[in-house]
Amino acid sequence: MGCGSSSPKPSQPVRSRDKGDIILTSEVTDSDFKSTQAQPKKPAPQSNGTTQRQTKPSGQLSGNKTHHTNNNNGAVIVNSIYSKPPSVESGTHDLLVENVEDLTGSDVKPKPSRKKKSQIMSDPEMFKAIDSHVARTPASVCTSIPTLVDYLVKAARTPLERARAIHKWVTTNIKYDIEGYMGRSEKKSNDATDVLKHRCSVCAGYSNIFETLCRCAHIPVMVINGYGKGYSHKDEEDVDISNLSTNHAWNAIFVEGEWRLLDCTWDAGYVDGKSFHWHKRDNYFLMDPEYFVSSHLPFMNKDITTSQAWQLLDKPVDPKTFFKSVKLEEGSVKYGVFPLSHKETVVQVNCEACIEIQKHSVGEIVDTLISFVDTEDNKEYQQCVATERSGTDVIKFNVRPSKAGTYKLTIFINTPEEEKKWAHLFKYVIKCTSVLDNLVLFPNHRQLYGPKQIYKELGFDKGVTKKAIYSTDSGELEIILPTLKQMSVLCTLETEDSTKLQNAVFQQSTSNSISLSIRLPRTGNYKLIIFATNGREHVVAITYMIQCTNVLNEFRPYPVVFGSTTTKYQVVLHEPKVKEIPANSPVVFRFSSPVLKSAQIGKKVFQKTDNSDEWKITFDTLDSGAQVNLFGSAEEQGTREALFGFLTK
Repeated sequence: MGCGSSSPKPSQPVRSRDKGDIILTSEVTDSDFKSTQAQPKKPAPQSNGTTQRQTKPSGQLSGNKTHHTNNNNGAVIVNSIYSKPPSVESGTHDLLVENVEDLTGSDVKPKPSRKKKSQIMSDPEMFKAIDSHVARTPASVCTSIPTLVDYLVKAARTPLERARAIHKWVTTNIKYDIEGYMGRSEKKSNDATDVLKHRCSVCAGYSNIFETLCRCAHIPVMVINGYGKGYSHKDEEDVDISNLSTNHAWNAIFVEGEWRLLDCTWDAGYVDGKSFHWHKRDNYFLMDPEYFVSSHLPFMNKDITTSQAWQLLDKPVDPKTFFKSVKLEEGSVKYGVFPLSHKETVVQVNCEACIEIQKHSVGEIVDTLISFVDTEDNKEYQQCVATERSGTDVIKFNVRPSKAGTYKLTIFINTPEEEKKWAHLFKYVIKCTSVLDNLVLFPNHRQLYGPKQIYKELGFDKGVTKKAIYSTDSGELEIILPTLKQMSVLCTLETEDSTKLQNAVFQQSTSNSISLSIRLPRTGNYKLIIFATNGREHVVAITYMIQCTNVLNEFRPYPVVFGSTTTKYQVVLHEPKVKEIPANSPVVFRFSSPVLKSAQIGKKVFQKTDNSDEWKITFDTLDSGAQVNLFGSAEEQGTREALFGFLTK
């Protein structure tokens, strides 16, 4: 929402939105973002009017010195010198205060951040004690800014921990003023003292109270006002920058020797147009600037130069790029999944498009879930998008709208870290101008096509990742699977209603590939599941989609293949490649193998007579309905094993 929280993060994906939802244009002005609390340069928080935490001026902390130096990029680095403050009347505070009391937000110029959030917050448990302390905040200390700060910082020993305590308190105690924002009641004041009193405000109030608390806790802090892609944001291709106005506010704090960004409003929760819902998270706390800028554009006093500096980036993003770019939701940043092929929100589609995303962090995308909704009638279309895995880190979304129009494509993923939850990545606006002439919709069931991440361990080469969705306009298709060794697989071919087809896939193996010949009985969508052994059992290795737009010939099932023995003897069948062969007729069997020395059909045995790998045998079949098997062996005598099975007709 405009001056409020970010888009909702549902525990389960939202399939469609309520037709009663409305989009508001923010009426927030620059004056709403101005701090309403007088800010002393060196505040001294007091507790109950009797306890005062004291710090000596810079350079007088027990004889210690504070050094302010510049790094190679010109950013100010505050060398942290800690000293235990003197005892106070209410007891001794075991608090180490970094000597930055002489600094205010305006003293340290914004420079690009050099540390990653993952470096600063390397231990997931590092703030456990702080958060627990904040959760126990008694109501008696929440009567004034000084008494609240005095309590919050008791468990903190560094400016970072103090900032964390303040952020945690604000995001778990201040709810969004949804009634005022929606115009259902008078807006609550943005004054920090009033926010503390009412425990309710909009973004300006969140940023003001955070600023006031930080100044009282001796943390250099700034209020940043600008534009946020929140509830009221509309995805548009072109934005008139000259009429750009602010609609959101957030903060920057100086910790760990550099400025960092945070947004208490969006970490507190979100609104759905009717109610406020708590998040109580730390997603936007110290978020890396390159991710933060996907949803937050500083725009202070219409000063582009100063505003761009507060992006904290080496190469600031210009407003036009900001408004066109995809907004990264929590799941995107948390799991390191970002747009690859389409980095702009609005995607122009002529008939079809392929949108690719990429995972940059370690770990697997177990599954995906999408919502594809027509923005005009708010109807979801479940057969316009098919998803495929390409390699170990890329997911492709094949989009084929069934009619021209504008759609919203929302993408979620499932990861091993949170198997039962769907993480929201981002959304696209699909503007389709035309559709395919011979459009075949995708299967109605949800499926992530392509190889599993363990495909190499199962014996497949990386070539199997190139394509996962195939099509045929004849009813026949051949798929070559590159392998790292000679191997056989088990295949299951299913129709769209999960009916399994018999003898529709014919498998033959060589030392570095598996050839799958496929015949389809009718037009439609099919799912080809390939199983491979991991040494203990057969597991799903690859899943392909096959779309059949036309069938030229009558469906003729393939012979039965005894995969383990055909692989063992490296047998390739050339003819007949049909299960049903003529009864009471001479039938030619052609096959090749570098290993076989004898073959058998029925009771008739054939010996190898030359050094060629090729075999050609003519066999007189019996009456209709007779089973005819082709056997083979690497020995001239002894037991022979079944290779292929036929049936006379």
